[in-house]
Amino acid sequence: MHKQNFFSFLKSIFFMQIFIIALVLGLSMDLSIDRTHFSVFTAWDTNKYLLDISGIRIDKNVAAGLFRGVNVLMGGENSEEYLTAEYFSNKMPEKMMRSNIQALAMETRNTNVSRENREAFPEAFNNLAETEFKDVKKTEKNVPTNNSRILEDVRVKFYCTHSGESYIPDSGQARTEGRRGLINNIAAHIANELNNKGIEAGFIDTIHDFPEYNQSYTNSRETVKMITESDERISAIFDVHRDSIPGLETAKTVKIDDKTSAQILIIVGTDQRKSHPKWRENMAFAGSLYETAEKMYPGLIKGVRTKAGTYNQEFHNHALLLEIGSDYNSLSEAKYAGELFADVLLEVLKEEVK
Repeated sequence: MHKQNFFSFLKSIFFMQIFIIALVLGLSMDLSIDRTHFSVFTAWDTNKYLLDISGIRIDKNVAAGLFRGVNVLMGGENSEEYLTAEYFSNKMPEKMMRSNIQALAMETRNTNVSRENREAFPEAFNNLAETEFKDVKKTEKNVPTNNSRILEDVRVKFYCTHSGESYIPDSGQARTEGRRGLINNIAAHIANELNNKGIEAGFIDTIHDFPEYNQSYTNSRETVKMITESDERISAIFDVHRDSIPGLETAKTVKIDDKTSAQILIIVGTDQRKSHPKWRENMAFAGSLYETAEKMYPGLIKGVRTKAGTYNQEFHNHALLLEIGSDYNSLSEAKYAGELFADVLLEVLKEEVK
């Protein structure tokens, strides 16, 4: 009888998963995608935007990884777990909701599990209650005095929600587990560039995506709150990521001043799933960055895209998510993109101060 009940339970979970996935897909259809990509989605122009399937290579491991990311029983795990009674009664319901409904993964939460994980991995997971702002040291060379005077009250902060993200050509892997990937180098590099240009900028190197990847945005929310609460003069906050398309082993680049640069995508969270009164201000800021970049370095910023979910941007009216290149861009291409972005940001902030 117990065996029959168990299989009935699995069957109900299977149909529940189909329902949830269908529901999430319906809610996730965001028709306000960047106007630079497409304004009206019509049948005759879809080939222009859809990825050529022949360019995707998905082996068994990649397929398994994709399956775990959306499967209810796996709950977004990267490894299998024994399906014990405790798992079905406690862990699975929470993982099922978090892995299928993005908004829940970003809700403010203080759980015993999080505290236990921080105590178990003190060397890899900085205690957010004691996080120190590790600003990038300001260099003395070529600091423009004019910019320093104009932008003396401007503060910019960078952090990485997905701290393990990296660039395959240089690190050999797309993501490191429990360590800082090369995306941190990019965030710190942009901060250094801004310091050289006369803007006070800093990079917070807290690891947010370990030991629980699903808690990344919950963890980085504490960092963003600490940034905004520590200094009311913060002018902009950037969450730095790199893009990734599973199975695609090429990266798009753009030639700027005879050098190869990665491209940047700006993500703006909306109020579609959660109250976010500042999102239109964030959108306007992203639009200014895009328009300025098109004048200075055409093709550097490939677009501005809105997504359902706040991405911790609700705490500031100049908070954005940057995807700098993809996992198959080289570190040098991403660093060059960061340098160019620093130029663009400088011009936008100068205009706002004026």
